[in-house]
Amino acid sequence: MNRFTILHKPPGNEGVPSSWRAGRLPYRRRNRYFILSLLAAFAIAACGGNNAGTEPLAEQAGVETGVEHNFTCPMHPQFVSQNPDVPCPICGMDLVPVSNGLPGARGAKPAVEVAPEMIQTMGVRTARVDTAFFEQTVRAFGNVESNERLEAVSVSRLEGWIEDLAVRAEGDEVVRGELLYRVYSPALIASQKDFLAALETGRRERIDSGRQRLISDGLQTSAIDQLVENREVIEQVPVYAEASGTVAALSVREGDYIKPGTAIMRLQSYARVWIIASIAEADLALVESGQRVALQFPSAPGAPNEGTVDYVYPTIDPMTRTADVRIEVDNPNGVLRPGAYADIQFRLDSGEAHLFVPSEALLRDSRGQHVIVSLGDGRFAGRSVRTGVSDGQRTEILEGLERGESVVVSGQFMLDSESNLREGLAKLESRPGDENDQHSMHRH
Repeated sequence: MNRFTILHKPPGNEGVPSSWRAGRLPYRRRNRYFILSLLAAFAIAACGGNNAGTEPLAEQAGVETGVEHNFTCPMHPQFVSQNPDVPCPICGMDLVPVSNGLPGARGAKPAVEVAPEMIQTMGVRTARVDTAFFEQTVRAFGNVESNERLEAVSVSRLEGWIEDLAVRAEGDEVVRGELLYRVYSPALIASQKDFLAALETGRRERIDSGRQRLISDGLQTSAIDQLVENREVIEQVPVYAEASGTVAALSVREGDYIKPGTAIMRLQSYARVWIIASIAEADLALVESGQRVALQFPSAPGAPNEGTVDYVYPTIDPMTRTADVRIEVDNPNGVLRPGAYADIQFRLDSGEAHLFVPSEALLRDSRGQHVIVSLGDGRFAGRSVRTGVSDGQRTEILEGLERGESVVVSGQFMLDSESNLREGLAKLESRPGDENDQHSMHRH
């Protein structure tokens, strides 16, 4: 018996296990029997079995060369026969015609041909390769933080004791020019008396010198103007707010002794806030300063729904492979509070049209990504591609396809299986080019 007749239904009962003839062999064992027999036959042919290298593999398998169509099972393409009346021994389905393999483009798998009625039965749909402007949407999450640019720290430039502290607790609102506290400073009283004496003399050099001394001691310009106008020593020197904001930290209490450099309080304005978001390393190249982003705040539905990228941090976290991006958001009503959660969407636009296919057309295996290309007249071939960005519905094609070609977007898995089978058979059925090839096959 020819060792390749296992590709077809065996005539009679010759070479078939008794359990199979009796109908007792389970489905999975029958399938395994076919596959193992097929692999064994291929190994014998490749390693120089009976008449190996002297007879074409197709003829050894009982498949006539030059025939336009073979037949295969739609569900089990590993079964190949030239007799269309023989059902699939695995599932019993009728066979369908396929070609022996048509030449495809460079880098493509062997083409297969499917009858028109089977194309409809298999649900094969195609889509045209085209170009479009990609607007990739990347979703990220972040937290609201205080805007450090709007932070002001009140530091004492006087030495003395706090009196009449107007700000009593964190959270108090402060307006620029508002009185914060008063300081009783004996050293500053002496400086004021010298300045008043200079005013009485009317000498410009002495007046300017006295004014500069008061400024160095920490007296604010408004207090100096008051001194010049009233010509009276100010025993409790007033200190006014130099910026507006909310008291975020208060370091002193009524009666505390302070000296130059003592931090009194920290004022923070929340008119604009920051959002710190983490962006994946792969998407970081498309994010730049000035870019607009969409925002949602579960804790503040009335907050602004848009912000601007203010800064892209130059480092990447080695653990999460993400980088921080700072987004600035207007907060005129103060509804956004530090620590609040933010849902962010970046719209990343590459700025130019790119070749694309529907994402569902892509197939992936150990060799990479590929698609099934429709060659027309019921012919299909697999082709490797290199992909770029994706927006979920479409995927950019960097290499492997041209505009105007058609790719299969539905039913491509069965066509890919048939193409893989054709590729394997084409390698095994290749004729030796010369005598050296035959000898090398025998040595193998």
